[in-house]
Amino acid sequence: MAGRSLPDYIEEEFDAYLKCGRLKEGFLRVRCEHCHAEKLVAFSCKKRGFCPSCGASC
Repeated sequence: MAGRSLPDYIEEEFDAYLKCGRLKEGFLRVRCEHCHAEKLVAFSCKKRGFCPSCGASC
């Protein structure tokens, strides 16, 4: 396997995993209507093949 590159879909999946859950990659600001507390929620990669967080079943 020396000298061969990975398929594009594997590289894309891994790159998405590295960005998953990071605020600098994008987020939503949510606010409680009652107490007005705010929280930042990072976007997820939604890749189920590699990411242990997004691949977990509900």
